[in-house]
Amino acid sequence: MIEEVRELCRCFVNIAAATLLLEGRPQPFFLNLCRTAENWRRLLLHLERRKLQPPPASWGLIPLAGVVATGQWELARQVAERMTTTWQKDSGEYAAEFAWTSALAGLVLHATRGEDPTPRIQELARVSKEECWPTLTQALVDKDTPTFLSAFSDALSHHEARTEKLARGFTQREDHFGAHRYLWFEGLALLRLAHQRGLDVPNERYRYCPPLAQVPMTESYQGDWVTRLGDAASGTP
Repeated sequence: MIEEVRELCRCFVNIAAATLLLEGRPQPFFLNLCRTAENWRRLLLHLERRKLQPPPASWGLIPLAGVVATGQWELARQVAERMTTTWQKDSGEYAAEFAWTSALAGLVLHATRGEDPTPRIQELARVSKEECWPTLTQALVDKDTPTFLSAFSDALSHHEARTEKLARGFTQREDHFGAHRYLWFEGLALLRLAHQRGLDVPNERYRYCPPLAQVPMTESYQGDWVTRLGDAASGTP
């Protein structure tokens, strides 16, 4: 069941990327990212109500980052607060993957309900190989624009190096990698968080973060195109 919902979310992400990159339509892009997040939220709620183990936190990184990129904060909060705060080492999840996803969820909860993200940021600083990631998160908490912009530039460089390496390889499934070839969903989420926190981010073009993906979401997501998982529907926002 978890893998089926995960695949459904990948499909919505692919549709979102296609409508933005091929058709130049940001509103369907945002709507499909909301559909991704809502399906992931329903899965987490379904498992929570049955006291079943949730999937690794990092499996929900793109659903979370995607909805943050839309600026739909209530849905983002509901996804973030249901993601596991425990590293599932036996699942194959890397410690740094878990810590980064947990930190991003912590930023959402900090922005939406004032929860202190310090323990999550400290864990990220402990396991991250690159200093830019904990620096980014702390800069958002501190509303430190110069530090955020410098760390964002470093993070973008790391993302570009990884993305181009994957693009040159032959092991990536196109349906898993295609949406990420030209879009950096985490970067878009960070930029949206920066604006939400009131940072003075210049109107600059960043690779993998096209301007069309940063416009306001003006259409309302109505909770459509969702899988039915028991009584999870009763928890829709």
